Amino acid sequence: MPTVAEVAIQIALDEAKLGVFETDNQNRGPRIDEYQIFANHTLGEAWCGKFACWCFAQAALQIRGPNPFPRIFAAGALEDWARFNKKTVPEPGLGDVFVRASKTGKHVGMATGPKFPNGMFPSVEGNTWSHSDYENRREGVYVLKNEVAERCTFIRLC
Repeated sequence: MPTVAEVAIQIALDEAKLGVFETDNQNRGPRIDEYQIFANHTLGEAWCGKFACWCFAQAALQIRGPNPFPRIFAAGALEDWARFNKKTVPEPGLGDVFVRASKTGKHVGMATGPKFPNGMFPSVEGNTWSHSDYENRREGVYVLKNEVAERCTFIRLC
């Protein structure tokens, strides 16, 4: 039987295949509003952590098991919770949640596999973009292969 993390990854990958994108890069859109309402009934906020939480919640319902993802949506707060609860691991694995530090703050995503020899790892993420610069971005749910492991804290929920 698959774990809730494995099912959460499949759900996230399915969302990426659906082509979930923001409307005008404003942290809003029909599907994105669903993630936001599920999380805390607040629209227009950063939603990377809300997306990961929603995926885990859907997976828990699907396998009829507990949802290990805490109801913490801010990346820094999730990272602090994970450290306090000894949920961090040194390397990414399938279904691990990660918090990445960047110039603009912190971001939450989900690892879809282990680290590559070049130090990067594959992921699926919401509230991000791919293949463009910031001005020309289209925020949404993307499957990526270029997250840098050394910039991340990995959280193993199950």
